Amino acid sequence: MKKDNVEIFDEESIVTLYDDEGQPVDFYEIAGVEYNDKLYELLQPTEPMEGLDDNEVIIFEVQQGDNEEESNFLPIGDEELLNDVFAEYVKVVSDLEDGCDCCDCDGECDCDDNCDCEKDECHCHHCHDDK
Repeated sequence: MKKDNVEIFDEESIVTLYDDEGQPVDFYEIAGVEYNDKLYELLQPTEPMEGLDDNEVIIFEVQQGDNEEESNFLPIGDEELLNDVFAEYVKVVSDLEDGCDCCDCDGECDCDDNCDCEKDECHCHHCHDDK
């Protein structure tokens, strides 16, 4: 699901990165965040990781590699940048939890009754159940 500058990935989306010793480590892709013209991804390890709680994420800057299918995940050392990127993610998730996830109504429709956003790509299913 994509809203504004944040894309929330489905639960099955996994990426494999390699640690300092060249060992593969699998991560769930939680979300992609566009911030200041750069792309960042929030990742959560699929297996417990030392120094990281189960509900914590790691944020990487994503740079396009030499070909379209290759991306480089770069660690971020700037604490303020990490906080800003995470705040963007939290803002969108909070907006989605407070309202509906309709594409263009920005949570303004009342999905408990009838959605009036009139968008074919609406995800609340109240306004398109008869289609």
